[in-house]
Amino acid sequence: MATAGKPMALLVLADKPENPQVIKYAADEFQRVIQKATGVKIAAIPERQLNRQLHPDLARIFLGPCEATRQAGVDARRLPANGYLIRSGTRRLFLCGKDGGTDHPRNYHVDMGTLFAVYEFLERQVGVRWLWPGDLGEFVPRQQHVVSGVWKTRSLPRLMQRYWRFEASLHHGRQAWSSEASVYNYKLGVYKWLRRHRFMRRHNLDYAEAFRDYWKRFGETRPELFNLLPNGKRQPDGGRSQHVSMCVSEPELWKQVVVDWRANRTAKLPWVNCKPNDTPGKCVCRRCLDWDVRTDTAAATAAARKAFVAENRDGWSWPGHLGSLSDRYAKYLLAVQREAGQFDKNATVISYAYANYSRPPTATVLNNRVVIALASSLFFPYTDETSREFRSDWKGWSATGARLVFRPNITLGSHNMPVHYARRVGADIQHAFRHGVLATDLDSLTGMWATQGPSLYVVARTQLPVDKTVDEILDEYYGAFGPAKAAVKQYFDFWERVTEPVTRKRWQTIVNRYQRQDPDGLNFRTFYKAAHEIYTPEVMNQGRRLLQVAAERASGEETASRRVGFLAKGLRDAQLTLETQEAFRGYRKTGKRSGFDAAARRLRAFRHSLEKDYVVNLSYVSFQENMTWGGRD
Repeated sequence: MATAGKPMALLVLADKPENPQVIKYAADEFQRVIQKATGVKIAAIPERQLNRQLHPDLARIFLGPCEATRQAGVDARRLPANGYLIRSGTRRLFLCGKDGGTDHPRNYHVDMGTLFAVYEFLERQVGVRWLWPGDLGEFVPRQQHVVSGVWKTRSLPRLMQRYWRFEASLHHGRQAWSSEASVYNYKLGVYKWLRRHRFMRRHNLDYAEAFRDYWKRFGETRPELFNLLPNGKRQPDGGRSQHVSMCVSEPELWKQVVVDWRANRTAKLPWVNCKPNDTPGKCVCRRCLDWDVRTDTAAATAAARKAFVAENRDGWSWPGHLGSLSDRYAKYLLAVQREAGQFDKNATVISYAYANYSRPPTATVLNNRVVIALASSLFFPYTDETSREFRSDWKGWSATGARLVFRPNITLGSHNMPVHYARRVGADIQHAFRHGVLATDLDSLTGMWATQGPSLYVVARTQLPVDKTVDEILDEYYGAFGPAKAAVKQYFDFWERVTEPVTRKRWQTIVNRYQRQDPDGLNFRTFYKAAHEIYTPEVMNQGRRLLQVAAERASGEETASRRVGFLAKGLRDAQLTLETQEAFRGYRKTGKRSGFDAAARRLRAFRHSLEKDYVVNLSYVSFQENMTWGGRD
C-alpha cells in the first residue's frame, strides 16, 4: 500500500456514489491516516479514470460500492444500515459498506458503512487509536510500510443504536467560549471522535418523555391522569409541571397514550412511547398501591406521607419510602400494550426503568415487545456495590422477557475532577453486551478528556467488538504516551485509588452535611462544591508529582511530551476549580468577594487558553458552576 516513502496503491471511488459526502469523508480519513503513518499520500481517482491511470503497477483500493465491487461479488446492498464488507484479493482491497442518506457523516442518522469499514481497517491494520478529539488525541504509529493484509470480513451492526448524548452538554450556549466559532470547532472535533468510535443510530430510539406537556393539556380537565400526592391532590409535586408523575393504573391514561401514539407514529418512530417524566413514581391512590408488590403497604405509605410533609419539596426523596414501584410500572406497560394491540397486534412499547422503578419487577412477566431503557445506578461514587446492583438489575429485567437499552448517567456525577472508573465501567458494559443489549444511550459525553480520558476511552471501546479485556484497552490508551506509558498508568491508577474509599455511605454523609449547611444543597450538578472533601491539597500534590514523573520520562519525545502536557492542563483546571470554590466559600462566610473574584478571573483566563485543546468542555463546566457562583462569561 505504501513503502519506502512511495505510494504502492491507488484509492478508487465510484463515479457517482449514492452518498458522495460519506465516500469523500471516508477517503479523506483513509488518506490522512495513511499519510500520517508513512508520510505518503495515496491518490484517489473516480473509477472511470482507471483505464487512463498512468501507474498500472499500483494496487487498487476500492472504497465504497462501485462497478468493481459488483463484478467481484462484494455486494453491500443486502446489508443492514452501517454494515460493511472488507475483502482482499490479488493486488486489490475492497472497503465497501451500506451507505445511505445525503447528509454529512457527522449526522447520527446517516448510514455510513463504508466509513466504518475504513475505520476497522485503519485500527486493525495500521494501529490507529482515537484517544480524545483533535490531532493530539489521534495516535498513529509511524511505519516504514503499510500492507493490506488478508481480509474476509463481514460486519453487521449488533445494536439498533450506539449513542452517546453530546449536544445537551453544549446547549447552554457560548458560556466561557470566546466565540461561536470556537464552540462549533469543539463540536466538530467531538462529532468526528464519535464517528471514529462508530457511534451511530441505525434505528431512531429518540423517544422523549411521553408526558412533558400533559399537565398543560389535561391538568384542568382530566386530573385523574395524574399522580395523587399524599396531600390528597392530583397536581405536580412542587409546582414543576414537567416533573409530574402519572397515575399509571388509570385506564384513561392508557387510552390517551395510544391516542397520542396513533397520531404521532411514524416509520422512524413506530413504538408506543410510555416513558415517564424525569421524576420518581409518586401516585398513592388505592389502585396504584394495590398494583405494587409489597407486604407493608400501609407502613410505606405512612412513611412517604410523613416525608412528604417534612421535606423541602424537591420531589425526589419522599417517594423512596414507597419502595420499588417496578411491578406497578410493568403492569402499566402491559396495559398500554394491550390497548395498542387493538390497532396493531405487534405493537411495541418503550419506557424507562428509573428512580423508584429501576429495580426489576418481582411478580410481573413482560415480553419482547417491551423495551426497557435501564437508567441504572451507575453513578458517582462508582463502587463494587454499584456494579453488583447494576448487574442484578440487568439480569432481573432481562428475565422478564423485555429487551434492554443500556441507558446510564455515568459521566454526569464528577464534574471536571480526575475520576478514574474505567475498569468498573468497562466490565459492566461488557457484562451488558454478553447478556442481550439492544442499544446504548449514554447521558452524557461531558468531555472531561484530560482528567477522565481513560474512562471515556474505555466507555467507547467496550461498545465495539474489539475482543479485548478492559486492561488491554487501557494499555492501548497508555501506550500512546510512549516512554511515559508506565508513569501515566501509575498516575491514573492513583486517581482510581483516591475514589475507591468513597463509598455510598460516605458520599451520602457529605451530601447530607451540605444540605444542612448550604441553602442551595448539593447534587450531581454541583459536585465541585464538595470535591475538596476527596481532592484534598495532599491528594492534588501527589497527583502533580506523579504527572511530573511522566513529564520527565516523556521529555525526549515531542508528541508524548505534549500528551502529558495535555493531562497537566486538565489537572490544573481541576485545581483552579477547587481554589475558586474555596474562595467562594470564603466570600459566603465573610461577605468579602475580592478573593473570589480574583480566583474566578484566574480560572476564566486559564480556560480561555484551552479552547482548542479538548481539555474540558467549557460550556458544561461553566453552566454547572454558575448555579453556585452566578454570572456568565
